[in-house]
Amino acid sequence: MILVFKFLSSIVLFVALCLPIQAQETLPNALGGNIAGDEASTRFFVNFSQNIAVQTFYMEAPYRIVMDLSETQFDIDVDEVFKPRGLISEVSAGRISEGRSRIVLTLTQPAEIVRATMQKVLDEDYFRFLLDLEATAEDRYATLLQAQKLVLGESGNVAQKGDRVLKQDKQKGRFTIVIDPGHGGIDGGAVGKLGTREKDVVLIFAEVLAKKLRESGPFDVLLTREDDTFLSLRQRLDFNRRSNADLFISVHADSLNQRSVRGSTIYTLSKRASDQLSARLAESENSVDLIAGIEVVEESEALTDILIDLTTRETKVLSKQFSRILVTALNQDIKLIKNPIRSAAFGVLKAPEVPSVLLELGYLSNLEDEKLMQSLAWKTKAAGSVSRAVQAFFAPRLQ
Repeated sequence: MILVFKFLSSIVLFVALCLPIQAQETLPNALGGNIAGDEASTRFFVNFSQNIAVQTFYMEAPYRIVMDLSETQFDIDVDEVFKPRGLISEVSAGRISEGRSRIVLTLTQPAEIVRATMQKVLDEDYFRFLLDLEATAEDRYATLLQAQKLVLGESGNVAQKGDRVLKQDKQKGRFTIVIDPGHGGIDGGAVGKLGTREKDVVLIFAEVLAKKLRESGPFDVLLTREDDTFLSLRQRLDFNRRSNADLFISVHADSLNQRSVRGSTIYTLSKRASDQLSARLAESENSVDLIAGIEVVEESEALTDILIDLTTRETKVLSKQFSRILVTALNQDIKLIKNPIRSAAFGVLKAPEVPSVLLELGYLSNLEDEKLMQSLAWKTKAAGSVSRAVQAFFAPRLQ
């Protein structure tokens, strides 16, 4: 059965597609797909092991087509399977929240959905979701968006995470540490030459670090995510605030164009980036919500400066203090980048009441760093260094 909502004489197309669905014990799996066509008309299709419901909607800034589906495994290499072509410049896919996955098509120009179907492939044991797009004018796309809002309201939100962490009171003699494994779900982050995914590396590291901290002192440790789930920047900030954290550590392992650059780096918040590398990295990290098909309201530069100014002087001082302690501890065990303490306007560090740093374990664009980050022994050693730094940072308050 194909259920299609049409509104205002086909001004908007919002699709929920499914054939009769049997009770399913295993998650459906994306088996492959392709992109064909040109800049006038482009076909996108993806094969699934099971029949699933698919919901489509439009987004702008940039132009995107978003497909929401029940939780689905994406064991395929999305970048390899879906090469940019025609109207589609990029494809992202993965888990977006509990029980829900998403595919996001970034478009080269405005385009309209002219066909969206889910069909059983003849003589094959899989189903195919087929999406046909045609180029359209900007004013037509604006009309599609406006009509869509009348039917759907605002689109692109993800389920709120954080009910398990309510605002809590400080307990004397104990400190709350929030560890934020970057990326997750539909946002895989950087990928190394050997196939190492950033979202996997940082989650394992965060789990190792959390265990060491809990064993080393009076630390209550919370992770913003504990599995392969996507969190928006706003959700990470809200989690931090609700946790009443004493320290926030966001963990990443990004990729750079300069493949020779390697080693760990510690970033703190500032209005202006300390260097071009830091500026590009912050710009990349601050745009991750676009990958997941989330509406992002751009803040003016003046407003961004005001938000950073609201970060208390004490918080800034403590963040810098921890970054220096962390560099000293890491330098005993692992390689650091040249000038390892840097700064930029990272959105995830903007909680004004919480000392916060962003730790780049290394860069997956560098083969030597990637090989190290694949090693559990290396991650354990690095986590030990961070744990020692946390203990040293809080030591004066334990006396």
